[in-house]
Amino acid sequence: MDPNIDRVESIASAWLSQLASVLERPDADAKAFTSLFLPDGWFRDLLVFTWELRTLSGQEKILGYASKHIEHAPKGGVNGLHGGSVGTTSRTRISGIELCTTGHFKPTPGAFPGSVSAGFTFSTEVGNGRGLFTLKQDSTDATDSDTDSNTSWKAFTLLMALESLKGYEPIGAEQGVYHGHSMCWPEVQAKRQKTIEEGLHVLIVGAGQNGLQVAARFKQMGISCLLIEKNARIGDQWRERYPSLTLHTTKHHHTMLYQPYPHTWPRFTPRDKVADWLEQYAVSQDLHVWTNSRILPVPSYDPKTRKWTVKIDRLDGRGPITLRPTHIVLATGILGGPYTPTVEGRASFTGESFHSTAYPTGTEDGFKLPESASRFAGKRVVVIGTGNSAADVALDLHIRGAKQVTILQRSSTCVQSAKSVCDSLDMIWREDVPTEVADWWAEGTPYNLRKEILQGMKEVNMAKDKRILEGLAKAGMDVNFGPGGAGLLPLVYENFGGYWMDVGCAEYIISGKIKVKSGTGIAKFSENGLVLEDGSTLEADVVIFATGYVNIRGVMKKIFGDAIDQTGVVFGVDEEGEMKGGYRPSGHPGLWYASGDFAGSRFGSRLLAVQLQALELGYMKG
Repeated sequence: MDPNIDRVESIASAWLSQLASVLERPDADAKAFTSLFLPDGWFRDLLVFTWELRTLSGQEKILGYASKHIEHAPKGGVNGLHGGSVGTTSRTRISGIELCTTGHFKPTPGAFPGSVSAGFTFSTEVGNGRGLFTLKQDSTDATDSDTDSNTSWKAFTLLMALESLKGYEPIGAEQGVYHGHSMCWPEVQAKRQKTIEEGLHVLIVGAGQNGLQVAARFKQMGISCLLIEKNARIGDQWRERYPSLTLHTTKHHHTMLYQPYPHTWPRFTPRDKVADWLEQYAVSQDLHVWTNSRILPVPSYDPKTRKWTVKIDRLDGRGPITLRPTHIVLATGILGGPYTPTVEGRASFTGESFHSTAYPTGTEDGFKLPESASRFAGKRVVVIGTGNSAADVALDLHIRGAKQVTILQRSSTCVQSAKSVCDSLDMIWREDVPTEVADWWAEGTPYNLRKEILQGMKEVNMAKDKRILEGLAKAGMDVNFGPGGAGLLPLVYENFGGYWMDVGCAEYIISGKIKVKSGTGIAKFSENGLVLEDGSTLEADVVIFATGYVNIRGVMKKIFGDAIDQTGVVFGVDEEGEMKGGYRPSGHPGLWYASGDFAGSRFGSRLLAVQLQALELGYMKG
């Protein structure tokens, strides 16, 4: 065996033994736990010591948290079942801490120079847990003579999370033989669907990638659920977007839960392939979905029975139908309908104007057929906005023969090339690593730490895109490299706007083939174009608003009424770096949000499943 591998495993094993000696004691000590971390260490607790999602940074915050939730109560205290309602002082007993010595969680050199990373498993009174840690040497403890001593290695990051509750572990693959071959598959499906509808536990609203992944997770965890989708076909929410749309992350990042793409699948997935994959995913994962279905206002919640009463309008003529689920999961994303600003004089404009969601049809009445954008050939088009959609539409217009394409930019935009972003993603979501394993390692680095790391790499990362950034600036575009030079990642998670991951449009701007007008907004429409706030004008035959979307809470309030007022923000991250609103209590009992990207819903769906089961079993209080 490689002596370096022996050394890495020895370091990881020694540190984990110290962790076990602290957490497995009946009198667990907060100071002893905190001493296992570097002064700038990070501890992420996902449903282990409380029924919350928490990230603590620095020994002071870790000590404060450990004193409340890890240090066991004295005799006569509140030792008992894991957790309780938010803010309680109940304690969690940890047992069975065991180092992973094989596979993708075995000890290895970490991502940070000189670091060691490894995974481990553990148990609580009620659950099965998984942990990850990265160790670095503490310069205040290590000396020239004890560089490998047990005390010199401390945790830079530690993640502890519940994977499942005991007795409710994932089901795994079925045998495929039902009642001794006495039932065929359609009969099995029909029976299961009837059982789900008659004793529905969870109603999932939206059969996009988040809703489907949550449903697939729930099915594996034994949670009865039904999905409803307003469109006629699963995947239509993608089919209705502009035809040239291609996902900007790699296939290994946007893989669906339990179901990797074929080896021959494109590195970047086109819109229609995403739509078709979602449609067949529901079939291959045996998910129960009602299409052409929507919730009618206003569902009511009974706190005594802890049940919703929901009327579903099935547009195929089989409704309305009343359902009484215990939980409703809103998997409609964080975006509501398209946002188009009100601009004076729009009615007087003799050309066409519409939101980018209607491109290339040019009609806001809905998507009909994938009409070619070549109908804009020979026309002068102004695209309002500098996000991904604006860049993609502008590029498509130019390629398909528009006479002149001008992007109107009101404020500075973070621009980063797809290559530099995906090079970073490829370091985690690799072809040789199972997607769920990659998700664990990604979650093992807290969001705020990732942001700090990216800010520290500002000069290196900006150098990768130097030519694009300088070229865009020279062409008149106001560009930046994200908060503190961290690139677009913080804007994706905190703003969901203000960024543009370039997949080709930048080259056409740099060459002058696509124009940019920056630093001003629209004052009003004229008969033949736009009058801008700086007094200049832009002649146009077509104006396309790539101006984003309203927040989903506003849309949901029209359906759920005052219940939505009790829910918190469904967007961005809290001060600890945890996602606001998604996969955690929303503020209203029985109402949950499933938001975020593909990776976020793959990982978050597990946390949501565990919480719903914990509520059902009385471990967690709603």
